[in-house]
Amino acid sequence: MVRRNILSDGLYQKIITENSFEKMKEKKTGLVGIRVDINSPLSVDCIENKVYKRVVKSPRMDVCAETIIRISKMGYVPIIFAHQGRMTDEGPDENCISLKSHADMLDGMLHNINVHFQDDPILSLSEYDFVGLHAEKDAIVLENTRMEINDEVGNMEKNVDKGRLAFNKLFDDILDYYIVDAFPTSHRASTTMSPVFDSTPVIFGPEFITEFNEIQKMRKRLYSPQPIMFGFGGAKFDKIENMKIILERKNVIAFFGGIPAQLLLRAKGISLGDANNTFLKNRGMKEAKELLKVMETGADCYLPIDFTVKIGKTDRMIRTLSIADVAKYHDAYILDIGDHTVSYFVNDIILSFLSTPIAQGLNNKQGLTEFEWLFIQAGPFGKVDEYGLNTLPFIVGLLKKDLKITILGGDSAAFMRTSGFGNAVNLILSGGAALSYLAHGNIKCIDKNPVFKKYFDNLSKKK
Repeated sequence: MVRRNILSDGLYQKIITENSFEKMKEKKTGLVGIRVDINSPLSVDCIENKVYKRVVKSPRMDVCAETIIRISKMGYVPIIFAHQGRMTDEGPDENCISLKSHADMLDGMLHNINVHFQDDPILSLSEYDFVGLHAEKDAIVLENTRMEINDEVGNMEKNVDKGRLAFNKLFDDILDYYIVDAFPTSHRASTTMSPVFDSTPVIFGPEFITEFNEIQKMRKRLYSPQPIMFGFGGAKFDKIENMKIILERKNVIAFFGGIPAQLLLRAKGISLGDANNTFLKNRGMKEAKELLKVMETGADCYLPIDFTVKIGKTDRMIRTLSIADVAKYHDAYILDIGDHTVSYFVNDIILSFLSTPIAQGLNNKQGLTEFEWLFIQAGPFGKVDEYGLNTLPFIVGLLKKDLKITILGGDSAAFMRTSGFGNAVNLILSGGAALSYLAHGNIKCIDKNPVFKKYFDNLSKKK
């Protein structure tokens, strides 16, 4: 198996280190743009037939607040660029809302800094909109970058060539620096993630650097002989290429829950009952069959043996059924892995592996005392009443085996932060971006930005 872009790890380290926010010194306007990721769960209320949506406090909001404080203490005024949800061809999705509630929440979190909100379209602003802001006292959140659409540029984030030109024209004279601090969005080379300015330096912020360093450690582990365990779950199956590459590794032990597990079982020809079979029909069956082929020769992979289900759409009858019994119901809706699967994964598979002579030999010869566990939580995140029925006991079981656990993804991190685990689990806010880097060793917002082309050119000359 070819090691994928391992040499690029050192190059990214060099780029990020040489272009770190810690090297900021020049002050002309005192304004610094910061691209953050505060894409967070929403609270939805319906009052008098009107729907109101507000952001929920999350780890991403916490790290944004920390970055604002840090940059403010350096004597700059943070100008926050961020997104919430996605803009589709049909318009904004259900999570794509104004960042007004994000600004309000940050203002409440930062008692000594006034966080303002600018609701005008980003590309309609001018230098006069930033007059009167004071370092260590003010910060400003601009409107949702993914909602920025105008006749001249179109969609600012997606139409990168036009977006960069308009972005540069507006902000090059306004900003002293532009900080990229959103590793969870680093697998996209959108306008605000990979801008190009005439004179404003593009650099990397504290959260970007921290997440990169953590994920790089995991990547080194993945491409070493040492065993590493993954749990693949979640409510979608759209990271097939990343999963393929990871599951090609023979040192990987993989466990499946959520939609990936259900699709793989269906790809094996196993019925999950009429309701689930119908739901899964057009959600990735082709990809699941492709993944089964990889699993035959690559990682050790394990699927659930039972599920927690809800019988009927309206009543609240929740029970654990074997896969064979799930198939007998036409209205059994899968909510989570079952309690027998928890025991099977933790006590039968993981414990037996850790007690084998091979594992003990690794511990003795290499000083290996912990295994990395990367787990993307199954099902819609934060639904403790249903979708957390057996996921949390599963994690508790892992902790009791003294495993080192890392949870990937912002929504997962938000859920785990409220689940009482404290610092017992390591939370990484990146989900798709983390898997992309683990698998391919690429950071698209750096690769596709001409600002950093010189680093790749120098590497090519050395080769």
